[in-house]
Amino acid sequence: MRNLAVIISSGKNEKEKVLTALTFANVAKKNKLFDDVKLILFGPSERLVAENDKDVMKLLDDFNSLGEKPLACQVVANNFNIIDDLQKAQNIKIERVGPIIKELSEKNYEIMTF
Repeated sequence: MRNLAVIISSGKNEKEKVLTALTFANVAKKNKLFDDVKLILFGPSERLVAENDKDVMKLLDDFNSLGEKPLACQVVANNFNIIDDLQKAQNIKIERVGPIIKELSEKNYEIMTF
């Protein structure tokens, strides 16, 4: 079984990298390039969601429409004081992602970071 976790930690100054990662995650999930694809927003990428960046939100909506909500880190959101803004986004789940990343790694998910 081949599974993939895409972790996006790049921010506004690297928006092209964020969009590339989101596009890759969508293509991989839609075309079943892996048995499972998880998408995790971590750090500065969460600010793009909090700011309701239209390009990022479109790609998150696309991923969500494939049957699974991307995750955003609750701890980071609290530290950045953007939790309220993230909670307004209907296309993500906010959770503590540290334990999730640990679990995915123990389940032999390939981890790609952008």
